[in-house]
Amino acid sequence: MPTLKGFSVAAVAGMLGIAGTASGQEIVVNFGSPSLDRWMYPFNFTPGLETQASCFGAIEQAGFDDRDGEFLLGFNVGAQVPAGLPLDQYRIVSARLTAVVLNDLEARYDPTFDTVRSLYQTSHPDYQPDADPGRPVEVYACGYRNGWTLQTFGERSPFGGAPIVPPAEGARNVFPVAIDGSGATIDVSRQVRQRFDAPGLSIGTTDSVNPGELMPAGTVMTFEFSPCDPGTRLYLRQALAAGRLNLLITSLQPASGGPDGGSGDRTYPQFYTKENAAGLPATLQLVVRVGDSGDFNGDGFKDFFDYADFIDAFESGSPEADFNQDCFVDFFDFDDFVGAFER
Repeated sequence: MPTLKGFSVAAVAGMLGIAGTASGQEIVVNFGSPSLDRWMYPFNFTPGLETQASCFGAIEQAGFDDRDGEFLLGFNVGAQVPAGLPLDQYRIVSARLTAVVLNDLEARYDPTFDTVRSLYQTSHPDYQPDADPGRPVEVYACGYRNGWTLQTFGERSPFGGAPIVPPAEGARNVFPVAIDGSGATIDVSRQVRQRFDAPGLSIGTTDSVNPGELMPAGTVMTFEFSPCDPGTRLYLRQALAAGRLNLLITSLQPASGGPDGGSGDRTYPQFYTKENAAGLPATLQLVVRVGDSGDFNGDGFKDFFDYADFIDAFESGSPEADFNQDCFVDFFDFDDFVGAFER
């Protein structure tokens, strides 16, 4: 259990002398529907009007990205969380996305990460058999090309650069990316043929079926985002500062391409969009501390009570004392809190 041994009385006394107004308000944001949802697929000729979105892969099929059918979601978070602040003034407490499965007993539930090696041809020397049935449904951050940005791409914007049909690889205007803590991104659209693993922001889970079972219609898939991951934390902070969060739900469950969204037996998931009359759109919940992080208790003032509350949390090893959000409670959290408290 962490202790405070080794810290000088002078340092503590210096901190206790600080008292002033601050802003560390905790905001709970609930979006019952996205402001934007769109099936990102080259043969989608009614963008923004679909009642369902299929997520599947066209594994190493010439002219198609490996991550082929995708579900783009956008939320105007700036309507409830102040935008334009420095990134360090957004502390992500929790973030949760949900999406509801539309097709009945066709896609198997897989809550585990699958290496791309399990999708290689079995004759490939690096092929690795999948340890469990199905393919995970994953959420990735969004990248943009051809002049489009987070703020300009909408439900009915062009899918990609010319030509769209017949499709071209690596041409879609919004594409899934993996992101690290420095903000560096890598396009994962063709990661099977390019031979690299790159986990996304989250894998979908559900309590209603067991791993390996077929998911019935109405299954709610939940995507929990970990603030402990530096790339996830940075992407969410950037989105809050910009006032908009875009996400891509994808899966590498194989399907053959075509205007109907994959031919042959359908083994991939489809999701309700906000245009569907059933009223089961994707949802988003965010819990965010906004403002001066030195206001540890979020009462609008930076004073002795913040210091005392942090010390209590720190000495008990509470996750609340994980000030730098690296999933460890240690000296670095105390040091970072002191820095924020003294500012």
